[in-house]
Amino acid sequence: MEFNLLKACSNTYGLLLLLFILCLTFCYPRRRKGIPPGPLLVPVLGNLLSLASRDPMSRFAALRRKYGDVYGIYIGRELTVVLNGYDVIHDALVKHGKLFSVRPRSKFHQIMFKDPGIVFANGPMWKEHRQFAQRALNEFGYEWSERTIEERINEEIGYFLRTVGSHDGPYDVGGLVNLSVANVVAGIMFGKRCEYDDVKFKECLHSVGEAARLLTRSGLLMSLFPWLFHAPGDLLGIDKLAKIREKPRAFLNHVFYWHDLHFNREETRDVLGLYKQEIIRKLRKNDECKFNNVTMRALMGELLSAGSETTATCIIWTILYLVLNQELQEKLRSDIDRVVGCKRPPFLSDRKQLPLVEATILECLRISPVAPLSVPHAVHEDVSFRGHVIPAETTVLVNIHSVMKDPSTWSEPDVFKPERFLNNDGDLEIPNEFIAFSIGRRSCPGESLARMELFLYVTSLLQRFTLALPTSQPPPTTEGVLGMTFSPKPFQIIFTPRDCMSNPDWENVGI
Repeated sequence: MEFNLLKACSNTYGLLLLLFILCLTFCYPRRRKGIPPGPLLVPVLGNLLSLASRDPMSRFAALRRKYGDVYGIYIGRELTVVLNGYDVIHDALVKHGKLFSVRPRSKFHQIMFKDPGIVFANGPMWKEHRQFAQRALNEFGYEWSERTIEERINEEIGYFLRTVGSHDGPYDVGGLVNLSVANVVAGIMFGKRCEYDDVKFKECLHSVGEAARLLTRSGLLMSLFPWLFHAPGDLLGIDKLAKIREKPRAFLNHVFYWHDLHFNREETRDVLGLYKQEIIRKLRKNDECKFNNVTMRALMGELLSAGSETTATCIIWTILYLVLNQELQEKLRSDIDRVVGCKRPPFLSDRKQLPLVEATILECLRISPVAPLSVPHAVHEDVSFRGHVIPAETTVLVNIHSVMKDPSTWSEPDVFKPERFLNNDGDLEIPNEFIAFSIGRRSCPGESLARMELFLYVTSLLQRFTLALPTSQPPPTTEGVLGMTFSPKPFQIIFTPRDCMSNPDWENVGI
């Protein structure tokens, strides 16, 4: 009897062991012949452990050193190809842009981004909305005069600086920068400014980061355990994400209602008005219309969140580097005093006379790129690239960080040196390898607007305040946190008003 029991147990354990081995075999992804090289695979996890780090970009750099400029990593069973270095990225996004300009269309992306505007759309939908966004953002300043955008930005900067000046002692300006830059974008998008204490406005912006964190978690879980989509409950957070998205939807409903009351078909001064005109024009011509209320909401939400989050993060990084480099801060302020003075706000026309300001901004974008891996690309067919095979439906990551920190392009790439963007005559000189806004068909459509905002915010801030570290706190770190953007950790500084803040002439420019 005892022997039979032991035999039965042995058979049971043997069967379980066999099932375990079969499970590992099934879950263990294998690299097809020609697939880009990469680290050894771990069952179920793939290469996830190879990326686990507080500084994930350093792990990407280590993988590049070991496997080259084109390598493959697995998140669970899903292959992701990582492109590194300017030559490789330019080859993919510019020379072979048609193949690499699409977005992933995995089940995860179809579920989470079912109403794409520009960011995750593909085909004619993306093409038409991309063209519209470029015209609306890049030509806005030329069709209705660049001065119009400049006035919008400077008006908002006035509110921003007045709020900064109302704070005594150490202050974390990050939240205020986000609200202020979002107001610039909202003004251009909708023709409406929101108060900094507007609850719907603040909830909308907060929900963007909340949704991004949830999407990262959900995407990882779905890659590792695809069956979770069919499991009971809300293990992937799909229902939770829907609730989070109610906040920006409520804000957009409020803004759209306000806009409908003030919309003039014959004359419009904002992007939403242009979109409505485009819908009307296409309906009158009986064109196949890919512009409708659903895509309008998706596009406006994307432009508001992406257009404000990235630019605000750039400004916060610049403030951090300025407060850590007091000597540079004084040089910049001296240049601003010489060119702009104290009787007027900075204008975009001052940029050519303030090359060091421009160089400082560019160096901040280089040394701490806010989108180090860009937005994921994909290929929708098998592609032969640089001696490798990239299978159809593979996600492709563009490692912008690898270009901005490449020692073959930038001497001492980890050292903050704005002068690297100045030539021997002291004029601004931007190498082709500076790709903070990406390149190719999917490059950032709001680059020109972002560059305007960065210059005016940074110049105005230095013109009217000195920035110093609190002596009671340790200096902030330049180590960032990778989320929706690569952001600095929270820090506090002291803003001391200069004489410009008490100049009565500022009453005419919103100060």
